[in-house]
Amino acid sequence: MSVLASVTKGWPVTIELAETMPGPPEVVWRLITDWENQGDWQLEARDFVVKSAAREGVGVTAEATVSIGGITTRDEVVVVAWEKNELLAIEHKGWVAGRGELHLTPIDSSTPPGRTHVFWVETLYPPLGIAGAVGLTAFKPLLRRTFKRDLRVLQGLVRAATS
Repeated sequence: MSVLASVTKGWPVTIELAETMPGPPEVVWRLITDWENQGDWQLEARDFVVKSAAREGVGVTAEATVSIGGITTRDEVVVVAWEKNELLAIEHKGWVAGRGELHLTPIDSSTPPGRTHVFWVETLYPPLGIAGAVGLTAFKPLLRRTFKRDLRVLQGLVRAATS
């Protein structure tokens, strides 16, 4: 990205996290694609609504209200990659644009119920040019803590679903 583009449009902020889930990819997948109940593990989000007729696959559209650090916005998302039990990628179409990906990799499948490595990456493009980029960069530690908490909550749901 050129210096001029950085000044006028800002720059993306990327957050990468990884965690091991105490269950197989099928269980993790079921939980992360249970659209209306995403708020059970993404505690910063609420009021999930699926807007498309499709509920599975590329093209599913949904929206939710997201509140982080005192800022609340309505986030519309579109599923842009769907590889069942392996990859879920969404594009954020709301005030903060970007892409989120959840990669699931089975580990320890020889010992039931198995475990899953989850790699989560969010690349976010702020509004408001350089001011938004500076603000989102300042928020990055809070976003990271929030998403890390989400993964811990998801671990508990996976554990409960496999017990």
